[in-house]
Amino acid sequence: MYWIRVIQDAVNFIEDNLLENLSIEDIASHAHSSSANFQRIFSIITGMTAGDYVRCRRLSLAGKELAESDAKIVDIALKYGYETPKSFTKAFTRFHNVTPSAARRQDANRNPGSPLKIFLPFSINIDIRGGCNLRRKLISNVPVIAYDGNNAAFFITLLEAALHGIGEECDRPKLVALSGEGNRFCWTDSAWVVGNEVTQSINENPFDTESRVLNAIGWQARYVTVQRNASGRFMNTDPAQIRQDFIDAIDRGFPVLVQYIHHADCNRDLFFGYEDGGKKVIAYYYNNPKDGGGFQSDATPVVWDNWEENLVWYILLQNKNESSSPRETALSTFANISVHARKTEEIRGKKVGFSAWVSFLHHLEHDDFSDLPLSEVAERFGIYCDALCQIWGRNEALPYYRSLVEQFPEWRDDLLPAIDNWDACAAYAGFWLQQGFAFNDAGYEKFRTKEARKILADAGRDAMRKDIAAVEHIEKILRKEGRIR
Repeated sequence: MYWIRVIQDAVNFIEDNLLENLSIEDIASHAHSSSANFQRIFSIITGMTAGDYVRCRRLSLAGKELAESDAKIVDIALKYGYETPKSFTKAFTRFHNVTPSAARRQDANRNPGSPLKIFLPFSINIDIRGGCNLRRKLISNVPVIAYDGNNAAFFITLLEAALHGIGEECDRPKLVALSGEGNRFCWTDSAWVVGNEVTQSINENPFDTESRVLNAIGWQARYVTVQRNASGRFMNTDPAQIRQDFIDAIDRGFPVLVQYIHHADCNRDLFFGYEDGGKKVIAYYYNNPKDGGGFQSDATPVVWDNWEENLVWYILLQNKNESSSPRETALSTFANISVHARKTEEIRGKKVGFSAWVSFLHHLEHDDFSDLPLSEVAERFGIYCDALCQIWGRNEALPYYRSLVEQFPEWRDDLLPAIDNWDACAAYAGFWLQQGFAFNDAGYEKFRTKEARKILADAGRDAMRKDIAAVEHIEKILRKEGRIR
């Protein structure tokens, strides 16, 4: 108890003189102890050195001041004992996992879930209270995940980042093609609902898209759907098991793909770190709207609390096997394109493929918006633009198809025309911008008129014919390969 009182007194002395030029000798002298003995006892009782405690407290306060004041970074650095901005930036980044300038930008943008770490003063009685749990596991080479508002192929963006984090080279156009996101169309007939563009809108079963891609590139994975009853209570798992799943994966160096309860614009993410025994996880906060529209591009990893409560499902990468041959992978992709394009039955109330095209163009030309308030016209314009995101997505897969021309020259006569047709089809999304349609009042007023939308519908029919022609060329390859009759 004597040493507990001594160390608490030393902590109080540190707090009273935190901005002064403190030395270990000064602190030990206040504790009436030799420097060596004081440091040994301080470490035994608190679990860290006195020097580390001073550093953590100063950096914690520096982060708070940086976020809450307009003081220059160089002045804050000097105030908290750093002689140069370079040394301050290095220490600040190591402690907070974000640079001082990035932390200030994030605060200015009012990004929820501040990444800054809070280290509270020690209060020593029988146990140690305050501070923060510095045990942290982070897969450091996961690239920044930027979200552009297009939810159609965002799963591929997350998977690409996960593979980079593992150290595996990946071909994004190939992933887009394998997933089907580069050649899909989904539209809800006779109803105005958002979400036509999201990945799961074309899945007949859970994880259809995800498992198709991962299987094709040779990854085995465990797919977990989190089930809850009407009151929100977990039914098939619990927070402790979920945390352990994430800890085990991240400890192995595997980021975790997740979907959570819908909020903001998108409901997917990639968790690649944890703190405090898995009670907190680390991810990029990519879908933070900017003032004036769009999304933040300077994403910074943030720590999420209570994250298990919002999970819908997650994917745990297991191990890598040999992937399918390039020929088999390509033919399976072509077959998936054909099946999707010619599907006549709806998927959960949504039309897909050519049927979606027909419904989309009919609504575009014949729906009457003349009596709607401008706000509702804007909402419907956004739903149509979600459809354009899907059409534009054909561009993303084209580099993969071009590579197949070189690998399989026997497909050239059909594959090149298919590529040209999909390229022309994708250009339809840009045609809207050329006609002066935009996310502003002038664009909405123009979209309200049937005359303007008739022009869009006529051009859309030409784009649909290009899409049909491309699929027909792909089906010729499938016939030659004996995959369809």
